[in-house]
Amino acid sequence: SLYNSSDFINLRKRGTVTALNKTQMNFQDFEHYIQGGGSAVVSIVDEVAFMQLKYDLERLFEVETCMNVYHSGPKAVALNRHYDSYDVLVLQLDGNKDWEYLVDTDTWVNTTLLPGDLLYVPKGVFHAATTADGFSSTTHLTIGLLD
Repeated sequence: SLYNSSDFINLRKRGTVTALNKTQMNFQDFEHYIQGGGSAVVSIVDEVAFMQLKYDLERLFEVETCMNVYHSGPKAVALNRHYDSYDVLVLQLDGNKDWEYLVDTDTWVNTTLLPGDLLYVPKGVFHAATTADGFSSTTHLTIGLLD
Protein backbone atom coordinates (compact mmCIF):
# COMPACT_ATOMS: atom_id res chain seq x y z
CA SER A 1 0.00 0.00 0.00
CA LEU A 2 0.99 3.62 -0.39
CA TYR A 3 1.07 3.96 3.40
CA ASN A 4 3.89 1.41 3.58
CA SER A 5 5.69 2.51 0.40
CA SER A 6 7.93 5.13 1.96
CA ASP A 7 8.98 6.72 5.22
CA PHE A 8 8.80 10.12 3.53
CA ILE A 9 5.16 10.90 2.78
CA ASN A 10 3.71 14.39 2.96
CA LEU A 11 0.03 14.97 3.62
CA ARG A 12 -1.48 17.88 1.71
CA LYS A 13 -4.83 19.62 1.72
CA ARG A 14 -5.41 22.88 -0.16
CA GLY A 15 -1.80 23.96 0.14
CA THR A 16 -1.08 22.84 3.70
CA VAL A 17 1.65 20.27 4.20
CA THR A 18 2.38 17.93 7.09
CA ALA A 19 4.85 15.05 7.20
CA LEU A 20 3.13 11.71 7.84
CA ASN A 21 4.09 10.45 11.29
CA LYS A 22 3.22 6.75 11.34
CA THR A 23 3.47 6.64 15.14
CA GLN A 24 0.58 9.13 15.30
CA MET A 25 -1.46 8.17 12.23
CA ASN A 26 -2.24 4.52 11.62
CA PHE A 27 -3.33 3.09 8.27
CA GLN A 28 -7.03 3.47 9.08
CA ASP A 29 -6.57 7.17 9.96
CA PHE A 30 -4.50 7.62 6.79
CA GLU A 31 -7.33 6.15 4.67
CA HIS A 32 -9.82 8.43 6.45
CA TYR A 33 -7.61 11.46 5.68
CA ILE A 34 -7.50 10.56 1.96
CA GLN A 35 -11.24 9.88 1.78
CA GLY A 36 -11.82 13.24 3.50
CA GLY A 37 -10.29 15.06 0.54
CA GLY A 38 -6.64 14.80 1.49
CA SER A 39 -3.63 13.92 -0.64
CA ALA A 40 -0.49 11.92 0.01
CA VAL A 41 2.68 12.96 -1.80
CA VAL A 42 5.61 10.58 -2.11
CA SER A 43 8.90 11.96 -3.41
CA ILE A 44 10.66 9.50 -5.65
CA VAL A 45 14.21 9.44 -4.37
CA ASP A 46 15.28 5.82 -4.61
CA GLU A 47 12.04 3.96 -5.34
CA VAL A 48 13.06 1.01 -7.51
CA ALA A 49 9.83 1.02 -9.55
CA PHE A 50 10.52 4.52 -10.94
CA MET A 51 14.31 4.71 -11.09
CA GLN A 52 14.68 3.43 -14.65
CA LEU A 53 12.09 5.95 -15.86
CA LYS A 54 13.94 8.70 -13.97
CA TYR A 55 17.29 7.75 -15.54
CA ASP A 56 15.78 7.45 -19.03
CA LEU A 57 14.11 10.86 -18.80
CA GLU A 58 17.31 12.48 -17.54
CA ARG A 59 19.21 11.07 -20.52
CA LEU A 60 16.44 12.08 -22.96
CA PHE A 61 16.05 15.66 -21.74
CA GLU A 62 19.67 16.08 -20.58
CA VAL A 63 18.54 17.53 -17.24
CA GLU A 64 18.09 16.25 -13.71
CA THR A 65 14.56 15.37 -12.69
CA CYS A 66 12.51 15.35 -9.52
CA MET A 67 9.51 13.05 -9.30
CA ASN A 68 6.51 12.88 -6.98
CA VAL A 69 3.50 10.58 -6.82
CA TYR A 70 0.27 12.27 -5.71
CA HIS A 71 -2.57 10.09 -4.44
CA SER A 72 -5.71 12.10 -3.66
CA GLY A 73 -9.18 11.46 -2.31
CA PRO A 74 -12.52 12.82 -3.57
CA LYS A 75 -12.57 16.51 -4.57
CA ALA A 76 -9.01 16.80 -3.25
CA VAL A 77 -6.78 19.79 -4.00
CA ALA A 78 -3.23 19.10 -2.85
CA LEU A 79 -1.85 22.47 -3.90
CA ASN A 80 -3.69 25.72 -4.54
CA ARG A 81 -2.98 27.59 -7.77
CA HIS A 82 0.78 27.90 -8.05
CA TYR A 83 3.64 27.83 -10.53
CA ASP A 84 6.87 25.89 -10.62
CA SER A 85 10.31 27.27 -11.47
CA TYR A 86 10.93 24.37 -13.88
CA ASP A 87 8.97 22.54 -16.59
CA VAL A 88 6.71 19.75 -15.34
CA LEU A 89 5.32 16.64 -17.01
CA VAL A 90 2.21 15.12 -15.41
CA LEU A 91 1.39 11.46 -16.09
CA GLN A 92 -2.09 10.41 -14.97
CA LEU A 93 -1.91 6.90 -13.49
CA ASP A 94 -5.36 6.18 -12.01
CA GLY A 95 -8.72 7.93 -11.82
CA ASN A 96 -9.48 11.25 -13.48
CA LYS A 97 -8.02 14.60 -12.49
CA ASP A 98 -9.30 18.06 -13.46
CA TRP A 99 -6.51 20.51 -14.23
CA GLU A 100 -6.66 24.25 -14.74
CA TYR A 101 -3.84 26.39 -16.04
CA LEU A 102 -3.36 30.03 -16.99
CA VAL A 103 -2.72 30.69 -20.68
CA ASP A 104 -2.50 34.49 -20.49
CA THR A 105 -3.03 37.14 -17.85
CA ASP A 106 -6.70 36.33 -17.26
CA THR A 107 -7.66 33.19 -19.22
CA TRP A 108 -7.79 29.84 -17.43
CA VAL A 109 -8.10 26.61 -19.43
CA ASN A 110 -9.63 23.46 -17.92
CA THR A 111 -8.83 19.92 -18.98
CA THR A 112 -9.41 16.47 -17.52
CA LEU A 113 -6.63 13.90 -17.51
CA LEU A 114 -7.55 10.22 -17.87
CA PRO A 115 -5.24 7.30 -17.03
CA GLY A 116 -2.33 7.33 -19.50
CA ASP A 117 -2.68 11.03 -20.40
CA LEU A 118 0.37 13.28 -20.24
CA LEU A 119 0.23 17.04 -19.57
CA TYR A 120 3.12 19.46 -20.10
CA VAL A 121 3.17 22.50 -17.79
CA PRO A 122 5.88 25.02 -18.73
CA LYS A 123 7.79 26.71 -15.93
CA GLY A 124 6.11 29.86 -14.65
CA VAL A 125 2.59 28.79 -15.69
CA PHE A 126 0.06 28.91 -12.85
CA HIS A 127 -1.85 25.65 -12.46
CA ALA A 128 -3.86 23.50 -10.02
CA ALA A 129 -5.55 20.10 -9.99
CA THR A 130 -8.63 18.59 -8.36
CA THR A 131 -9.90 15.01 -8.24
CA ALA A 132 -12.64 14.83 -10.88
CA ASP A 133 -16.27 14.51 -9.81
CA GLY A 134 -17.38 10.91 -9.38
CA PHE A 135 -13.93 9.58 -8.44
CA SER A 136 -13.11 8.46 -4.91
CA SER A 137 -9.39 8.69 -5.61
CA THR A 138 -6.86 9.59 -8.26
CA THR A 139 -3.11 9.11 -8.69
CA HIS A 140 -0.63 10.96 -10.88
CA LEU A 141 3.13 11.28 -11.26
CA THR A 142 4.82 14.65 -11.64
CA ILE A 143 8.20 14.86 -13.31
CA GLY A 144 10.05 18.13 -12.82
CA LEU A 145 12.67 18.91 -15.48
CA LEU A 146 15.26 20.82 -13.49
CA ASP A 147 17.45 23.40 -15.22
